Amino acid sequence: MQLKFKTLFTYLFLSVWLINCSGDDAPIIIDDDDDPIEVSPVVYEINADPHPKLSDYNFFKSPMSDQDPVYGVLPFQPASQLFTDYAKKERFVWMPENSSASIGQDNEPINFPVGTILIKSFYYENVIPGNTKKIIETRLMIMKSEGWIFANYVWNEEQTEAFLSEDLIFVPISWMHNGVQRDIQYQIPSSSQCFMCHYNSGANHPLGPKPQNLNFAIQYEDGQMNQLQKLKEFGYISNEVPANINSIVDYNDASQSLDMRARSYFEINCGHCHKDQGYAEFYPLRLNYTPTPDYQAMGFCVEPNLGGHPEIPDGVHHVVFPGNHEKSVLYYRMISVDDSFKMPVVGRTIVHEESVTLITNWINSFEEDCF
Repeated sequence: MQLKFKTLFTYLFLSVWLINCSGDDAPIIIDDDDDPIEVSPVVYEINADPHPKLSDYNFFKSPMSDQDPVYGVLPFQPASQLFTDYAKKERFVWMPENSSASIGQDNEPINFPVGTILIKSFYYENVIPGNTKKIIETRLMIMKSEGWIFANYVWNEEQTEAFLSEDLIFVPISWMHNGVQRDIQYQIPSSSQCFMCHYNSGANHPLGPKPQNLNFAIQYEDGQMNQLQKLKEFGYISNEVPANINSIVDYNDASQSLDMRARSYFEINCGHCHKDQGYAEFYPLRLNYTPTPDYQAMGFCVEPNLGGHPEIPDGVHHVVFPGNHEKSVLYYRMISVDDSFKMPVVGRTIVHEESVTLITNWINSFEEDCF
């Protein structure tokens, strides 16, 4: 019996009663067949403003810092992840009762219903001095009737609560990364900055939850399962999951081809801006993933439409010079930390060393050309 779509009103009408509806546990409803039915305890009215505190939504069991989701809040994870100064992320999705999403094109976000909330927490492990985990922020995307809105929550030092903020905030963080101490001023973006990545075709859109990004298994409480199939099983997807999806890969997975890893990196870190009707569509570069690569659209032998910059050596005149990363403007923008020149523009204040190595090897794997 698919019970997600039965509403609480229906059960009350049929003389059902509610038990165990306090605390962290999901409310349990008993129907006329004596079957226990769980109902998500998340608290949100779609016509309301974002709550002032993260705990007001009741997304997580206590303590909230454990990020242990309540019933109805499902984890998800893209195959490749956006780099944010080495912060780790946990992602979840919640939908209100009597609603579900549908899958469309492989490379387009899932069609989420009004009331959907996407939840993403940013945290660090091995934080100095106590070698602890520290959550910095939790970002929500809420699907309103007029479209997606953003709500960013900043965690307190005690890791007991996160508070709504629309401001650009700098948080000092020191942690150990591969045996080396890192010290940064982590940037929590302002609400007005979020559209730079999420804007496309005149509106805001999610980036990660696309069929091509979620078409693999992750671990759930009851075992491993393909994420799209899990959403379908739970009732969060109404149509059938396609049998064949052109999917990206984890760009950190050395068992995958170098070309697929590089193009998967571009898709999740660059493709949301560098695509038709994206924030950077004016630039002669298309980095969103396509099953058949178009290397010229990815910058091969293309002259950039920007003036000179002191970080670009003399004689470098192409976005990507196949076969030689030192002749590629793309390389210099990836190793820059100059806010007016670095790529990606937002989300990092330091160099993502692993991606620089990946893209350097990818550029150098092609035969030299552009003479």
